[in-house]
Amino acid sequence: MSLTINNQTAAANTALAGTTQVSDNGSAFGLKNEFLTMMVAQIQNQDPLEPLDGTEYVGQLAQFSMVEGQEYIRAGQAENAELLYTQQVLQSTSLIGKEVLVPADSLAVNAGETPSGVIPMNGSADGVELTVKDLNGNVVETLNWSHVGSDDIRFDLNELPQGSYTFEVAVLRGENISVQTPLLSRNVERVMLPSSGGDIQLKLAGMGSVSLFSVSEFSQSNS
Repeated sequence: MSLTINNQTAAANTALAGTTQVSDNGSAFGLKNEFLTMMVAQIQNQDPLEPLDGTEYVGQLAQFSMVEGQEYIRAGQAENAELLYTQQVLQSTSLIGKEVLVPADSLAVNAGETPSGVIPMNGSADGVELTVKDLNGNVVETLNWSHVGSDDIRFDLNELPQGSYTFEVAVLRGENISVQTPLLSRNVERVMLPSSGGDIQLKLAGMGSVSLFSVSEFSQSNS
């Protein structure tokens, strides 16, 4: 009997050694192949007087199949994520030259530029005030709206001298005044892909780089 067991072990080890190079990555696919090869070798060399119990093999094989299925799912998800990212890259390149709305409270303006944007409204308000200041804190323009509904407010400023400005929005509801960030309209100059991964970046005129996913609205090409 001892000789039979040794023969089974030797056969199993030989079969296992023959598949090591195939599955040295330790994946469920490779381990399952090793298990099947070893199982077949042990069955072929089993003692006819004391046959092996196949119940344990069936249970282990079922576990390998379950893990293998999970690896197939993960591989499919990774492939879909890569495909989605590629589509996002291709679509984002078409944004060059278009206007986008992004949340921002500061902006560098070229000479003669007339900035525009949107004040998002989450419900009606008694009053809304937009204040534009230069870097010295001087107020250069103020816009006011009263008895505002829930629709967003679109605004266009007068021509501003070249320089950097800040934008402050105050919303009055009863006795409460809340401050929020406006959405400024800017032109997309370039699309950048971070070498370390992460969000696609849009280089906006007078604003620098922002994440593609921070854009609230896209418009037609700037004419």
